[in-house]
Amino acid sequence: MFRHTEELDLRDIGIYTRVSTDEQAREGLSLDDQKNRLQAYCQAMGWKQEIRFFIDEGESAKNLERPQLQLLMQEVKENQLSRVIVTKLDRLSRKLSDLLALIDLFTSHKVSFISISESFDTNTPSGRLTLQVLGAVAEFERERIRERVVDNMFHAANQGQWLTSAPYGYELVEKRLKIVEEEAVIVKRIYQMFLTDDLGYYAIAKKLNEEGIPSHSGKEWWNRTIKLMLTNPAYKGTTIWNRLAGNTAKREKKDIEDWVISENTHEAIIVTETWEEVQRKANQKRSPTRVQKNTHLLSGILKCGLCGSGMSYDRAGSKNNKYGIYRCSANKNKGTCSGKGYRSLELEQLFKESLLHLSKNSSLQFFPSMEASKEILTSSVLEQKVHNVKKRYQRKVEAYAAGLIELEDLQQEKAHLDSMVEELQKVEVVEVDPKELEKKMKKRLQTLANVMEELPVLAAKPLIKQVVDKIVVKDEGMIEIYLK
Repeated sequence: MFRHTEELDLRDIGIYTRVSTDEQAREGLSLDDQKNRLQAYCQAMGWKQEIRFFIDEGESAKNLERPQLQLLMQEVKENQLSRVIVTKLDRLSRKLSDLLALIDLFTSHKVSFISISESFDTNTPSGRLTLQVLGAVAEFERERIRERVVDNMFHAANQGQWLTSAPYGYELVEKRLKIVEEEAVIVKRIYQMFLTDDLGYYAIAKKLNEEGIPSHSGKEWWNRTIKLMLTNPAYKGTTIWNRLAGNTAKREKKDIEDWVISENTHEAIIVTETWEEVQRKANQKRSPTRVQKNTHLLSGILKCGLCGSGMSYDRAGSKNNKYGIYRCSANKNKGTCSGKGYRSLELEQLFKESLLHLSKNSSLQFFPSMEASKEILTSSVLEQKVHNVKKRYQRKVEAYAAGLIELEDLQQEKAHLDSMVEELQKVEVVEVDPKELEKKMKKRLQTLANVMEELPVLAAKPLIKQVVDKIVVKDEGMIEIYLK
């Protein structure tokens, strides 16, 4: 925690001097000369604080691993210094990245950094402007480095080198893909099941899971994993790089002219003709129309009673008789659960009837114990606020690291976070009359059951989630409703 502003000038002044043997012989930059100039500067400025010397003799500025510089940095971290002064910027470091890192450390502890030769003082507007210019230069250098890295990666890809982790069926040996025979057998089998046995992605994943065959990650197979394997050109000996944008969250596909495509860069597991035939078949298969996300009454709160996975909305039935169902996601995507689908209209109706039943016949056995209910009523909202503030603080930290906000903004956010945590720790348990609680809950459940008949789904769902934590489907005609 920082000291108050009026106390900052009471901290010591740190004078840092450095010289290597070569520099002293060449330029006459003796340590005594540096000390005398810096002491005279402090006198001229009228600073009365104690001066502490940090002297690195015969040390190069190629990195920050210098004994006295490390000691100075530690003193800054412990808030023992108010100013750090050097004769020239290169006394501290000759590398811009190291210099900026040091200045960032000083700034975060409210320590002014002064270089008397360049008239550089981070506590003045001109000094901060110079710092911004240095930051811009550093950003330019980072971009240059990134361009060189990208150019090198293009060259490597054109030479057939593999630039990421090896796909299933291969291992990486000196940046080249080498076949793993036992996995290659599974790859060939997957292609055969899709092309010859006419199995879909889900059916293939389910079969592999049932046989206990681990995926590349050692976990269960997913339908998406199978799809990606069947469309990966690496299996026919082709290397493709720069297909997806690496600097965006959505990883959008780039134009094909930007791709780096190299044929026959490694031994193929699947012959080209078979791979292309699989692509034609995959493109012919029509994917089911995706339903609008979360537009169904119970999506997001339904849980499978067998495995605990979420249940999502799907379509079932014949071509002329389609109907909606809620289906276990583990059954749908991996085939690892035997839970079946339940007609959506019937399950939604059962939920509405159960709410009405609870509102008329419930007793406290349907609710958490009083000790639990006290805690929920007093602290759950505050805990959520603390969670939100922590997430916002993390975003502020990232913004500060990127130079988008000032340290003062970050400090204010940290103070807000500390205040929220302190408030949560002081929360007192509020006694609640059990009968009054039961009465209010019954009324709320009845109101919810009634409005669901009148409101559209998108309006009813938020109201349900305010009251209901989850619904566990145990069997036909039986559900468990967990209230918040």
